[in-house]
Amino acid sequence: MKTLLVAAPLEGRSGVYRSTYDLVASARSKGYDWSALIGMRPSAPPRLAPETPGITEITIGRHGFDGVKEIRGALAEHPDFSRADVIVTLITQSDLALSRTRLGVNQHWVAYLRGLPWPARGEQSLPKSLVQWWVERRALSRADDVWATTDVLADQVRLPRRPHIVPAGIPHTDRTHSGELNSRSVAVWAGRLAVDKQPELFAEAIRLSGVPGRVYGAGPLEASLVAAAPTNLEIAGWVGPDDLWAEAGIFVGTSYREAFGRSAVEAALHGVPIVIGTTYGAAPLLVTDRELRRELVLEPSGATRWADAIGELWANDDLRRKASDHVRKNAESLTIGASVDRAVQRSIAIALA
Repeated sequence: MKTLLVAAPLEGRSGVYRSTYDLVASARSKGYDWSALIGMRPSAPPRLAPETPGITEITIGRHGFDGVKEIRGALAEHPDFSRADVIVTLITQSDLALSRTRLGVNQHWVAYLRGLPWPARGEQSLPKSLVQWWVERRALSRADDVWATTDVLADQVRLPRRPHIVPAGIPHTDRTHSGELNSRSVAVWAGRLAVDKQPELFAEAIRLSGVPGRVYGAGPLEASLVAAAPTNLEIAGWVGPDDLWAEAGIFVGTSYREAFGRSAVEAALHGVPIVIGTTYGAAPLLVTDRELRRELVLEPSGATRWADAIGELWANDDLRRKASDHVRKNAESLTIGASVDRAVQRSIAIALA
């Protein structure tokens, strides 16, 4: 079966962007005919990923329903669109574009939810949030199938039909950390600098803890974060995966909405100890020990509590080594290959239904 992934528009080159590349590369390595169309905003950081067979990157400049029309036009021009058996959308605007597009008789559309597909309470005005909620739910009702990365996300969206779980994953990598610190070690935060990721909570916790910190990412909060950064925090922009964990002593994830938590899983697979929020979909998968959970999985608020957890993990050699071994072992099951296999199984079930 030929599968086309659609992720447009993307503001940055973080979770969904990297996952799209990983999914296509893994699927093609297994002999599956997968490709992808990725639409980036003009303001997105420069491309980091190498040219990858089967992946096309374009620019999406329009917004709102004009942006949806632009995505539809890009799909119509993509050579794989009319030939694909399954089209998988990864972004809300892509869902809207597919819901308004006529497909062939034997084509199927899957909406693969990688995060909450509408604003969380308080992120936008109530009227605007209700409109987006209604429009997206209506679009999802037209999909042949809906997938979600975790049970946490499936519970949050509360659709009339529960999404099928197609777990997210990352490429397997060798362990590079054992919980030890050196003179270059820092506490790492990585992601889009946006309200739901709460980089300002990390900055305040780093200030209170006195631990050297580093933020990797870009986004709308970048200027305010740079202006208010304490002296022990570096704002480092986007870097490639190889550089992201090179000097990481611990990883800190402060997001209050994280359907999966790719950076946390990636850190764990490298063996980097983690401190993450209870709202991470991957939290119960990565931290299964009850005692470690009390130390490493926190409510996503309260800078003092986060500072205490960061400081304790930084100072306690035995805790870091135990956390490193534990999260590394659990992360080994969260591979991109397993994600592809589950997606293929669901696609076949849809085609045969």
